[in-house]
Amino acid sequence: MCGIGGISLRPGRPGEDVKPILRRMNDVQCHRGPDGEAVWACPQRGIGLGHTRLAILDVSSAGAQPMHSADAALTIVFNGEIYNFAELRGRLEANGSVFRTRTDTEVLLEAYRHYGTDVLVHLRGMFAFAIFDAREDLLFCARDRVGKKPFVYCETESGFAFASEIPALLAFPESDRTLDREALAAMLLHNMRHIPDPHTAYRGIRRLRAGHALIARHGRIERVWRYWQPHADSGRSTPQRLRTLLEEAIELRRVADVPVGALLSGGVDSSAIVALMQRQGGKPVRTYALGADPADEDLARARRMAALLGSEHKELYFEPERQLRSFRALLSAYGDPIMLLPLVHTYELCRAIREDGITVVLSGHGADELFCGYTGHLRVAFASRLLGAAGALRPMLRALPPGSLGGLDGLLRAAKGDRKAALYRRAETTWDGVVTAQARRHLQNLAADEARYWGSLTPSDTYIEESNFVALMMESTHSVTIAGDLPAMLASVEMRAPFLDQEIVAFALGTPLRDKVGAWTDPRELKHILKAAVQDLVPKDLLYAPKRGFGMGIQERAVLAGPWRSEADRLFDDPDPLDGLFDPAAIRRLWSEQKRGAGVHTDLLAKLFAIQSWRRLSLEAQWSRPLAGA
Repeated sequence: MCGIGGISLRPGRPGEDVKPILRRMNDVQCHRGPDGEAVWACPQRGIGLGHTRLAILDVSSAGAQPMHSADAALTIVFNGEIYNFAELRGRLEANGSVFRTRTDTEVLLEAYRHYGTDVLVHLRGMFAFAIFDAREDLLFCARDRVGKKPFVYCETESGFAFASEIPALLAFPESDRTLDREALAAMLLHNMRHIPDPHTAYRGIRRLRAGHALIARHGRIERVWRYWQPHADSGRSTPQRLRTLLEEAIELRRVADVPVGALLSGGVDSSAIVALMQRQGGKPVRTYALGADPADEDLARARRMAALLGSEHKELYFEPERQLRSFRALLSAYGDPIMLLPLVHTYELCRAIREDGITVVLSGHGADELFCGYTGHLRVAFASRLLGAAGALRPMLRALPPGSLGGLDGLLRAAKGDRKAALYRRAETTWDGVVTAQARRHLQNLAADEARYWGSLTPSDTYIEESNFVALMMESTHSVTIAGDLPAMLASVEMRAPFLDQEIVAFALGTPLRDKVGAWTDPRELKHILKAAVQDLVPKDLLYAPKRGFGMGIQERAVLAGPWRSEADRLFDDPDPLDGLFDPAAIRRLWSEQKRGAGVHTDLLAKLFAIQSWRRLSLEAQWSRPLAGA
């Protein structure tokens, strides 16, 4: 796990400028890799790569990056883990490859030599990487299938640059810092708590979509493409098979040359992971939990599971003042606005985990999205069945006047793949409260466009599967993939998510809805197949206990009204209009109503709190200013 960065200048640009910029990139994202840092550059070609290292496999200097091939024709910077690297290494050795280290980085480098850009279909893991191929004079960059590792980039008159985090990328000269008002407005839409990929708060900076790759040559992007075709596993969807896949995914993620621990909430997902880790490892797992106070239900459940499993358990408590500072630190590292209190909780946990001598932890991210774990899935399942029944009537329904079908109007009229997008087009009413009338006339709904993009790739025809896949790839990335990277890496900890293993994702996409939602009206039956797969690991009363999201005992409404209220007053008394996007008077009015108890604007105000906090931090930060002399 690491921070990566790189530059490819356009012809005629002085290549000696590359190393100082790369060093600044490394400095800005040094938290991602405190165990070492280095830069490499070839001024004649205007190319350079930078890397900050969090040593996990082969912690010796042999695993340092940027790493070169034996013939120096290939150079790589890589963030993540290739979980099937041992299998890949065996195949490559059988074809004559010789290795100098025990790292998955060298396996990835050699696999590229063997397979070229087709190497991506052979990788099982979480990754963001760039390989400079001196033979072809190109940069080959890629991101894993569901986007567990970040990759941001920009293209300017100077050339092409990339990094793990936006603040590092802003060290590149001519980075366009113009605010992207459409991207910021998208964060305000229902269900969104971040800016959806490939957009960021800056017009000139993009995130490489999950499951995508690009090639840059001579400072220009030549090609961006999607290499991953989401597919439904054709095998039998049985609890026994899911259990086998989960056991394998956990075993692969226990491989490390440093200690491995786990987050434990007492819920089904994390409890099953810890139980299987303990069976496989044969010794107590070190587990961690956070809650509001010792009486928090989350902590009580975690405490009970830890006692049953015999794990070495520690719990932490929410401290509002310190965690406001943590929230600001997360915004500063991410470089974009994002609002989710559990990110703060996870960061606090990861700080304690790092101090406890643990570098790698496993988490239950993704299980609820893949196997229908939220109570809202009951409503979506009902809508999905209704849409299925109405399929034959769709031509007639489309002939009715717009709006005549009420809240289901967009869903019933929309084609497969466009149904979730239809809901986002209706969600534009969210903008009416705080977005200026002038801005609304020119805003494009980026979230609806992105929902259509991923919805069209859903392997299943059912609406709930389309909804779930869009949630996994766009809506819920703040609580799934971002949550698995940002808070952990800010604390210099690697987080691994067995449920996001590509084989489990394919299994979930191929599992019939009836096996995920066992009883259409009983929330205890949500994640039915997963609960059946792990029923011997988790006590029945916890297995079927009411769903509690991570940090459920700590709510935004209470935090904004209580310990964070003075900060909210400071931000909302004089809000930044962000180039005419927001109406400051409307924001002040919403906050005033909220304080009087007359408003129900918590969700919107929480997002505005994040946006305003991010804006002030970005204007104050050193990384937001161009490199001196550049």
